[in-house]
Amino acid sequence: MKKSVVVLALALSFSISNLNASNEIFTSNEKEAIVKTVEVSPLCKAVATGNLEEVNKLIKAGADVNAKSNGMMPIHYAAKYNRVEIIKALITAGSEVHKTCDLGYTALGHAKKSKAKDAEQFLKRFKKKTV
Repeated sequence: MKKSVVVLALALSFSISNLNASNEIFTSNEKEAIVKTVEVSPLCKAVATGNLEEVNKLIKAGADVNAKSNGMMPIHYAAKYNRVEIIKALITAGSEVHKTCDLGYTALGHAKKSKAKDAEQFLKRFKKKTV
């Protein structure tokens, strides 16, 4: 009997303290979720999908081969997705091989990171000129 009274008293004291704790008034500052949609350029889309014909059309139409889209230049996308023929077309059109993306990777860095062996092997040929 004594044990059940002690257990009941403890249970009651815990429930009262929990009630007191939950009676506090909280002011809620509702935070709005900010959705940032990033549109990838047509050139970068063509590069990522491996559409060499579309890449060549866009370059001939005057697309900037060094313009970043979602923080990466077209050559970064080509290196990431192991698109060697597209890398060649971009370099021929004046793409800057050693420029970094917003995360600090060069085209060679993207190729290494994504294990794009053909692109990595091709890009190793372009040594950075030291001044």
